[in-house]
Amino acid sequence: MKLKITKRARAEFEFYRTTQLDMIGVDVGVEIKSAPDGFTAIECWYARDTHGKHLPCKEPELLAKVTRSKQSVNLQVRLWAEDIADGMLLQKSELAGYLAGWPDWVFRAVMEQAAKISMESIGFVPGFARADAPCPTDH
Repeated sequence: MKLKITKRARAEFEFYRTTQLDMIGVDVGVEIKSAPDGFTAIECWYARDTHGKHLPCKEPELLAKVTRSKQSVNLQVRLWAEDIADGMLLQKSELAGYLAGWPDWVFRAVMEQAAKISMESIGFVPGFARADAPCPTDH
């Protein structure tokens, strides 16, 4: 099986590989088929993330780290989105400060979730929770 891993997927994998945000427990949601002659961690991660396929991995520790990091980032995005949607707990400028040095897609993910949460809870999306809001760090 040959996987054509996109540039964006490679960038996301590298972000998850290097981020310090790895707070989800070691065994939470990480199911890895280990094999010395298996696929690389990025191939296994991409196959799972994109196609839902679990491939045997020759780099199980790295795959586990990247998987935990993604779960940790997703949890943090959800928490920030809830705080933005609240309207009082977190403002866009504060969020931009937290996300300095992070990929732009994380800011967009937070704002999109905040908009969804606002729509579900109050029936509309206030300006401070709009997904189309530009990142305050954009120039």
